[in-house]
Amino acid sequence: MTHVASLVIENPFHSFTARSDVPEFFNLNRPNQEALKHVIRFLEIVRRKKRESVILPIIAEAGYGKTHFYWVLRETIRDAYVVYIPVPTNPNRVYSHFYFETIKAGGAPLLEYVADALTQKYRKVEHAAVDFPGMGNIVIDGFFALKDPSQSKLALKWLTGFDIDDNTTNFKRTIMDDEELALAALKIILKVIDKPILFFVDELESLFIALGPEAELQFLETLKKMHNEASNFILCLACLATLWDKILDLSSTAVQSRIEPPVVLKRFLKKDIQDYCIQMLQDFHHKFEILPSDQDSLWPLTKGDVESSYAYSHGNPREAIKWLAGCIEERKAPLLKDLEKNQKHLTSSGKKIKAIIDKMKETSTGILQKNNGAFISLSTSEKRVLITIPPLQGIDEVFHQSYWSSLRTNIDKEEYCEVILIGSIPEEKEEEDWNLKLFSDTELKTEFSEYLRQL
Repeated sequence: MTHVASLVIENPFHSFTARSDVPEFFNLNRPNQEALKHVIRFLEIVRRKKRESVILPIIAEAGYGKTHFYWVLRETIRDAYVVYIPVPTNPNRVYSHFYFETIKAGGAPLLEYVADALTQKYRKVEHAAVDFPGMGNIVIDGFFALKDPSQSKLALKWLTGFDIDDNTTNFKRTIMDDEELALAALKIILKVIDKPILFFVDELESLFIALGPEAELQFLETLKKMHNEASNFILCLACLATLWDKILDLSSTAVQSRIEPPVVLKRFLKKDIQDYCIQMLQDFHHKFEILPSDQDSLWPLTKGDVESSYAYSHGNPREAIKWLAGCIEERKAPLLKDLEKNQKHLTSSGKKIKAIIDKMKETSTGILQKNNGAFISLSTSEKRVLITIPPLQGIDEVFHQSYWSSLRTNIDKEEYCEVILIGSIPEEKEEEDWNLKLFSDTELKTEFSEYLRQL
């Protein structure tokens, strides 16, 4: 059994703010479904070349899961590459920022893929240079050099920009410091790769807040140029709903005409909170080693907690999760106290039984604490016996339900000649056919020891 001390820090709702660098493998379900369908529809349009690129705003109030939606897209979409783009702090360095984040996401394999595709299609640099004029020629040189053993290490440094030194700066300008060169590199990557790229631009409003409307509008104008000149991508612009209309109203008509109507992330309904709780509590149940029934799927929460969470948050996902985290913390203290007491009981009783078995049978026996009960398997040349100790009376009923469910599974799955229970069968279980041989704790040194001699 997981030691109870390790559960003190466990709280399935401890993370109520999504981060781009911490993977999230769950979905806020219904509130995201409509937005997800919109994104997939536009990706299909780009993928089928009906449109070269798309700018799609994703707007919501604070706490509605904009950054979380990035993880939804990343874990759901398979026919596009999803790249997280934090809004650049400098509106004059946009393309190099996009390029850096793209290379960081794809790594050396992405660069190798592009280099392979270019060299296989064109064979020679001068052939490729015809299709990629201007700054594209410089980038093409870099990708062809990546396939040249004598230049590959230097080319990789130059293409990644992670290790700038005298050698790489002499390679012909530097992508990370040259916006035109970075845009040319992005255009080549987008043209060559096998699937569209979904750029998820998070916190669009941050430039507006930090540097004012001029910086925000400069950023949008830069994205407009990328939209006009590059292809095979979709720009998802995640923005606070309270600022989106203001940003859009200040933008030029040319920018506005290229932006799709926004997709709005929705709030939780009461059922969404319940479904979310059930999903997130599965791992919590595993750590507590319980097998909850459908009626206990919210354990240690209750339907009343779901109701109060909804009333407190008005459906705001972040606020709902914060409320649930507090409910878990309130429940954990008595639960952990009961579990620690139960664990000591199982350990003490198990040691007594093990000592008797080892003395009577001259064998070494292991004790497995599982589902908050103890299980000891004893095998002789003729018989296989299961000895089990139920949870201590007085601890949460869900632990007892889990133990008896686990015991039934064990009995049905394994072929035991005898199943011995040290304790008693609860009244509600007496009518069931358990076929158990019962011994009380006081009978261990007498009847139980005598029984062992007869095995």
